Amino acid sequence: MTARIHHIAAALVASWLAAHPIVRADTHGVFRVGVEPLSLNPSSDTPYVGGYVDDAITAYNAASSAYNRVHGYAAGSPMAATSIDASDLGLHATLLTFAPGLEVGGERWKFRVEGLLGVSDHVRALGAGVYPLDFSLPLRNGAITPYAVAGGTLRWLTRSDTDGEVGGLATLRAAVGARFARRIVVEVGCSLYMLGGLYNQGQLDAMTTYDPRGSAPPPPPDRAVSGGTQSGMVDISVGFSL
Repeated sequence: MTARIHHIAAALVASWLAAHPIVRADTHGVFRVGVEPLSLNPSSDTPYVGGYVDDAITAYNAASSAYNRVHGYAAGSPMAATSIDASDLGLHATLLTFAPGLEVGGERWKFRVEGLLGVSDHVRALGAGVYPLDFSLPLRNGAITPYAVAGGTLRWLTRSDTDGEVGGLATLRAAVGARFARRIVVEVGCSLYMLGGLYNQGQLDAMTTYDPRGSAPPPPPDRAVSGGTQSGMVDISVGFSL
């Protein structure tokens, strides 16, 4: 009796497996190169950056006023240092971003993780991206595969023209794209929300201790504090899938 029950159970399991084949997870590499136009703008209540914005504005405007007074420059003179407001402390750069990564999952649902290296004329960004939602819809026997992803990135920011800064960039991102012939990848992304910036205590101290009797105006204020928030940034990238 027991042996018959075992045979029946084994037959049922075999029948279920035949009707519901186990999906084997597949892993493959991806590599993208993209362009990201950063335009982060701050305010006094911007997280992380906002706490330093007012300090930088106050220090720079005091230094520029003292510089103009000592050198006898009237307001509006082309030689005079001009005052600033929060709009002058934004972080604007166009990053060329390299993104090697891995995708793990089945034919339609996957999980993507990427390394990120972004470079511009004065900003460097290094970090990672994680996309827990990665859905593909193969067409024409896989000749064209549209896909959509959603997730976020976290990066460390530095400047190439100063030392001693601390900075970061966090992004919520969604993207759509397509793989052609299972290899060529084209992707268009939208950063739903970005928060980031750079802060340099040494540069801020240099403004507060600035000697207006010298020949040079106060140092650029965005080297002390720059950053803010941004929504709706569109990026474009191309690459390949291994």
